[in-house]
Amino acid sequence: MQKSKIFKPHVDAYAVNDLARTDPQKLIDLSEERYRSQISELAEDFAAHFPQSRIILLSGPTSAGKTTTSHNLDTELEKRGIATFALSLDDFFFDRDKAPLLPDGTRDFETPALIDIETLEGCLTELFREGHADFPIFDFKVGRRSEQTFHYEYDDHTAIIIEGLHALNPMIAGRPFFRDAKKLYISIRAEFYEGVRRVLSTRELRFIRRIIRDEHFRGSPPLSTMAMWKNVVDGEEKYIRPFRVDADKWIDSLHLYEPALYRPIAEKLLTPCLSDPQYGRQAADLLERLSHFEPLPPVKIPRDSLMREFLEDF
Repeated sequence: MQKSKIFKPHVDAYAVNDLARTDPQKLIDLSEERYRSQISELAEDFAAHFPQSRIILLSGPTSAGKTTTSHNLDTELEKRGIATFALSLDDFFFDRDKAPLLPDGTRDFETPALIDIETLEGCLTELFREGHADFPIFDFKVGRRSEQTFHYEYDDHTAIIIEGLHALNPMIAGRPFFRDAKKLYISIRAEFYEGVRRVLSTRELRFIRRIIRDEHFRGSPPLSTMAMWKNVVDGEEKYIRPFRVDADKWIDSLHLYEPALYRPIAEKLLTPCLSDPQYGRQAADLLERLSHFEPLPPVKIPRDSLMREFLEDF
């Protein structure tokens, strides 16, 4: 099976399943190379314009792979002689009790208004001017900024990677300070089809990523993730997707073997949810979609794979 056969114009689920059965390691290698080649090209392009441009703004919706991509950009830029300093916009959140209320009375944790942009710009200004600065740390366990900070020493051979849901929002990207920044948007772009039928959309795959990640790394059970999903999607439509057109480059974080990898894990997590009166139908729909994919047998997946952002051990 040739790479071009999989992408014409969507991901051919039949072809992916065939390779999962006959040569799963080849499927993994193809997936990893497809993603990594994008990161390498972006690093090469950024290096060609450094230091005139020394900031990267990396945005994307939930479970797009921003954190791992930031680390991989770091690795690729280091190969080109450029050190990097990665910042997460999450550390610049205001305390969660300051979040505005939604019509249903819950708090809107998706709004960019929760980001302390003045502190972000102030820290970066001090960093560039003085060569060092102290940066905040947000404590997600208590929902507020920690009393602790972290100190960073800067030199002119260093690029700054700022990643977060709202990195391309004009509230941030539109400020003069970020005028020369490289603007990147990451998400899943390709969808899985069987003939003319779409069997797994980009949003559904990110939903599965989020369910698994929340269970493994945040101690949040699937029903909790399903309960908040509507607000997450509404926030994406209002605050993230409209500004993806402003990106200089897009990154497709899809890994072809994902559905095969996730299927047995999702079956374990979602099967107990089937009897839930509110979210049982949603769980059943996700499981039906994953049933179109062959479960992946034990194989060698790179230790630095983007998949490890969502899975603890595999």
